[in-house]
Amino acid sequence: MKIAITNLCSIWDFAKHRNYQDSMNFLKEENIEYIDFCSWEATIEGMVKKFNQSLDSDADLIWVISGGLSCIKTLDKIDREKVVSSNKKFYGLSDFTHFSTRAVSLGLTCYYGQGLAKIKQYFPTIDDRKFIVNFLKTGNPNSSKAKSFSTSIEDLNIDKTRIVGWHMLLFTFIQSQVNIDLKDRHLFLEYHSSAIGEDLEELEYYLDQVLYIIKNNLPKGFILWRSELKNLDETEINIDEINNFLVSKLSTYNLPIYYIDHFNNVITFC
Repeated sequence: MKIAITNLCSIWDFAKHRNYQDSMNFLKEENIEYIDFCSWEATIEGMVKKFNQSLDSDADLIWVISGGLSCIKTLDKIDREKVVSSNKKFYGLSDFTHFSTRAVSLGLTCYYGQGLAKIKQYFPTIDDRKFIVNFLKTGNPNSSKAKSFSTSIEDLNIDKTRIVGWHMLLFTFIQSQVNIDLKDRHLFLEYHSSAIGEDLEELEYYLDQVLYIIKNNLPKGFILWRSELKNLDETEINIDEINNFLVSKLSTYNLPIYYIDHFNNVITFC
């Protein structure tokens, strides 16, 4: 596959990013064919212009290289008709949820997973990055099965499952605008932020917003990711504690609930 690297989420010139060389070295070391549409621009208008240009390229996959705080500012500037007609697939994480949820509502396929900008920081060895390289070269995520929280329900092959969701706050906002039909989909729920001192009470508040939006549009089931909450001393709340809390909230719906570590898988959303 040929990859177009783009930026919609962080207003900085990627060519000046401290991890730029590591990122470019990763692509070159793995012989990944790419076109750079994210360097030498540091404005919303420039980022969107280059993203729209990437839609005209011969790339198969458009990789939004990082999360951030800016994707919402780009949505009304992106050429939506060109996005739909481009026949591209899209790959990103975190703030990319703004784009991906809207894209899925338009019938497109997106992948949630990893960013290029810090790829060697979060995946320091060749073996750590192997699943990413395989996806970039083949277009096949080949993900692990999502583990069921119920002994009476089998683990879920997510590569053969229609899924939508991601960062629960961002999904809630966009879903309130596009109202994707969830009845034939599993809903992916994950939360993270840079805040410290958030606890399960705050997480319940965010989850309640999701559940309010989907109360008349329930999914086939729920898939939990590796959500992150930090105490005031910056220690992380144990993921088992977070998942047990979420399961206790979601179990009232009598729908299947699963878990997968999205850090080490590429998830297809469609």
